[in-house]
Amino acid sequence: MPNKKSAHRTLNRRAFLLSTGAANLSLSSGFASDNGVTLEHKLKSWLADIVEKGWVSGGSVYVTYGNETPLYVIHGKADIESRVPLNIDTIYRIYSMTKPITAATMMTLVESGTVTLDQPIADFLPEFSNPQVFVKFNGDDIVTEPAKRPITIRHLLTHTAGLSASFNKEIEPTAKLYLKAGLATGQWYDKLNIRTLSALTKKIAQIPLAAQPGEQWIYGSSLDVAGRVIEVASDMEFSKYMKEKILAPLKMHDTSFSPPANKNRLAALYANYNGTTLRMPPRLIPQWGEDPVVPAGGAGLFSTLLDYSQFIRMLLNKGELDGARVLSTKTIELMMTNQLGSDFGDTPLSSAARFGLGGEYQGLGFGLGGSVMRSPEQANGIGSKGEYAWGGAASTTFWVDPAQRLGVTFMTQKLPSGAHPLRDQLRRIIYNHLA
Repeated sequence: MPNKKSAHRTLNRRAFLLSTGAANLSLSSGFASDNGVTLEHKLKSWLADIVEKGWVSGGSVYVTYGNETPLYVIHGKADIESRVPLNIDTIYRIYSMTKPITAATMMTLVESGTVTLDQPIADFLPEFSNPQVFVKFNGDDIVTEPAKRPITIRHLLTHTAGLSASFNKEIEPTAKLYLKAGLATGQWYDKLNIRTLSALTKKIAQIPLAAQPGEQWIYGSSLDVAGRVIEVASDMEFSKYMKEKILAPLKMHDTSFSPPANKNRLAALYANYNGTTLRMPPRLIPQWGEDPVVPAGGAGLFSTLLDYSQFIRMLLNKGELDGARVLSTKTIELMMTNQLGSDFGDTPLSSAARFGLGGEYQGLGFGLGGSVMRSPEQANGIGSKGEYAWGGAASTTFWVDPAQRLGVTFMTQKLPSGAHPLRDQLRRIIYNHLA
């Protein structure tokens, strides 16, 4: 007779398979390889290793591949100090993995004809009617020039609007202006007493653009502004519209802009301080602690391994999941098509891409809300052309590889993204196994 712990694990696994439409299949093949070592075994070993090293308190991986039964692997603690183990329903702060969901939400408005991708955002947000572009500092003064063209919705979804953020302080000069204005990444909520997306976007609009719209890829606050455009265009609060059009149809019931009522389900957040892992106290957790939050389109969601995997399965299925169609096939293909032309150069993404990806960014372009693989050769030969991906500040990541019919989600809670080569190691393990 199985013990209570193993029975509980089996029940969770069966519930997982039921929710992913795999109830009629065996529990898992584990994606066996020719030498008999399964991918499941390799992932378990990898998770145990990174926990043992102290890189993360725990981690969970979900993989869907072709016609194989989806598998997931979980190891470690959600909360080291309280000795709470990770589980399938553990809730994580997914930070910038909010962005692809925001982009998908915007595309429902494009499909309905409410907005167009090349429509100026000033049609909805008048504070962006006459954007100024940073030229240089002249002592304490700022020299600017008028934007050559309006900022469009496409610019927002591709990070080509010229909008920056404070975390770019080593990359481009306007990041200093975000800090001076109190828009320090993850801290503006309390420091400026901002409680609405409207207040946030009006504050952002006061800062000169870092580049002319449509001329440079700059990772910044574009998707936060996109959330406000959605709010105005839909005449509905952004979070409610996202839930109605994306989260509810995909049965992402544990994904929201609010922390869970059951705090035991929320994983603790840890950070890397000079090589030492320390727990983040609530007052220092970027933007989202115990209080209600502003539902920013760039980084506000909480989610689970299973919930986010519903989203990547929808992307793999080109807009439909378990009978619910949220976007058309052509829209999904557009989202996962590189939007950065030859004018952006051979390496169009800046080093700031590491903040989102949590790993190397060579060989990538950018679609709507996420990166797109342009050249697997430049990416160390790993991945497929057309792969769509992004990650979050706490080292979460996902990718969708339509060519291989592969989708992967990785969840953990370790700041900053890229403190350890988690994403790159995980990609090597999976692609080497499937080769």
